[in-house]
Amino acid sequence: MANEDTAPIPLQTSVTRPGIRAVVALFAGGALLIASTFPDLVIVPLPTDTPRLGPSITAWSMDLGLGHSIQQYLGVVTLIIGVALVAVATASLRPEFRWTRNASLIAGGLGVAAGLQLAAAGYSTGTLLAQLASASGEPISASLGLGAMLALLGALASLIAIAFPPRRDLVPVEEPVIVERVEDEVEE
Repeated sequence: MANEDTAPIPLQTSVTRPGIRAVVALFAGGALLIASTFPDLVIVPLPTDTPRLGPSITAWSMDLGLGHSIQQYLGVVTLIIGVALVAVATASLRPEFRWTRNASLIAGGLGVAAGLQLAAAGYSTGTLLAQLASASGEPISASLGLGAMLALLGALASLIAIAFPPRRDLVPVEEPVIVERVEDEVEE
């Protein structure tokens, strides 16, 4: 006679996996974050009477237009998190990949934070340089460059990946296992 202790284990089990929309959003977020580390983060126009080139601020260097660039490493965190998001999105295509809602929040949250951090760091540096250049009397304001826009789009794609709930897939168990409870006979 079967009871709850001797009932057979079901032949299928439920596995939580990311949905295809979440995978695409994570992949796009990671790719945009990686791409955002290469172009200019901020554009600082110089007064019109100066013939030299304007400052160039990227995630890796800052060139004030004097021919000497200053190394900076703003893009390290963004690049690492972008690569991690692409790796997670690629790994989630494998059937044995497991996913939880907390993992979705962590991956997406890291992507949002990295994109916002890179855009904010670039913009604050550009604003400082614009204020220094404004000391000549002509007001100058910094504007977002392609790198900062890509970083913000990567943050948005990571945020969208959080919004998609994970899906549940039924996975068949390869070998059915039946567990039975054997009671000892008591001799009197």
